[in-house]
Amino acid sequence: MFKSCNYCRHRKKKCALDGPWASRCTECEHLDLICEFSRRQPSQKRRQTSQRIASRVSAAAAVSSPKNRSWASTGSVVSVVKDGDSQLNSADTKYPQGQKIILKDETPLVLESTTTKYREHIQPLTPFLPSEMIHELDENWDLTLQQCVELAARIWLHSTPHADISQQASHTLKTITQSEMTLPCLAGVLLMILRFPVENDCIQRIFGTIHASLLMGQDLPAPILAGAVVANTWLRLVGSSLEPLDISENYLMNFAESVDHSTFAHHYLRISDLGLRLDQLRILEERDGFGPDAKLSWCRLEYECLFWAVQLPTSLLDLRDEMPARPEAITIHSLHNLVVLTFYATVLSRQDTLGTLLALRPVPGVLHYVCSLIRSVFICPREILIHWSLLSDIQAATARIVLQLWRQTQFENFQGLLNLWDDALGRYPELAQEVRDEIGPGPWNIDQTDGYSVFWTFRDLRSLHLQDAFPQLAEATMP
Repeated sequence: MFKSCNYCRHRKKKCALDGPWASRCTECEHLDLICEFSRRQPSQKRRQTSQRIASRVSAAAAVSSPKNRSWASTGSVVSVVKDGDSQLNSADTKYPQGQKIILKDETPLVLESTTTKYREHIQPLTPFLPSEMIHELDENWDLTLQQCVELAARIWLHSTPHADISQQASHTLKTITQSEMTLPCLAGVLLMILRFPVENDCIQRIFGTIHASLLMGQDLPAPILAGAVVANTWLRLVGSSLEPLDISENYLMNFAESVDHSTFAHHYLRISDLGLRLDQLRILEERDGFGPDAKLSWCRLEYECLFWAVQLPTSLLDLRDEMPARPEAITIHSLHNLVVLTFYATVLSRQDTLGTLLALRPVPGVLHYVCSLIRSVFICPREILIHWSLLSDIQAATARIVLQLWRQTQFENFQGLLNLWDDALGRYPELAQEVRDEIGPGPWNIDQTDGYSVFWTFRDLRSLHLQDAFPQLAEATMP
């Protein structure tokens, strides 16, 4: 709700009440008008600007690759916030209005060989197969690894997955993990573990094998170890009880340097490294408390998280909720949002220690920034969740974070944002019921803000503050 009634806002007059008992403001009382308050709609200028930007993006995409670019059907895509503000669904509506447009490549001709499927549809996303396991002839492939590659290729981000693909993958993973896992088997399951829903028992057996190999001093091939670290990091960030892997510092970043910098895989490894460092800092803080370098380490991580998005290529940008974006961009931004949300939720929940150390408090400016991240996570289309099941885990982890922040701060926007979360794949019924019990039937007082403006304003001001406190951060972060 806004401070001014409709009449005073239209006439740009000061809207004032004679007292808390007054039913009309002084202007409406004087003119004998109905004094009404309503939510302000996005300005015509903002809508036109958003439309022009979206048109330029789609036109540029069409020109750059006219033969293989198409618009996804919006009918099957989850509704999203329009015009970058907090237009949340009300208590009597199931979904918000609007549609997220996904820029997808047309599905190419059927790829025949396993090697081609890996190089076209898997390696640009998850490059975790050693070169010695990749063979030009299908008959030379390890049969189990080949089966995993076939399944992973079928959920290429630009394809339409088969209805039974998750059941097939679950059965395959169960079969593999119930017997002794060879190195090719391990490489295969690491291609699938974050892309398909996997039972916890299977996950524990997979990482039990990895931990045993490392304890015995076995040298895992670099791509397999990188895939294991990435999977372990994200599973721990979404709430898994897995033990962390003991690896050398900067392992993921060193591996990322060997991957084509223009690909999704390179930036996937970079954001995974930020998530790994956050996990390591939390472990260190819980075990040893805060050492002399703790403040610099936490500030450096926050600074790099804030600047991470501006270092992405244009093909991986998802700047505004109402603008079209490629599936890779939606995926990578959901991953980034989880890392940043987990960072700030950790700091805000530990006000006496981390909050004081980093000078962060749950004030409206910080909470509005957090809300802009939450919103972007919750509007991830169901179509993308099916292609990368980790994203549904990220939405559930975000819902837990929002519940925590709501109980801590009673900031009403958190209630409305929780109403945006829909357990689209039906994997978290108990959490969905807990959310519904917590937020109630509504309606909620939503303090509407332009999420796009909040995001960049907070990022700029906070990064300037960190840079002023630690000038060496800018030199170490920016390319």
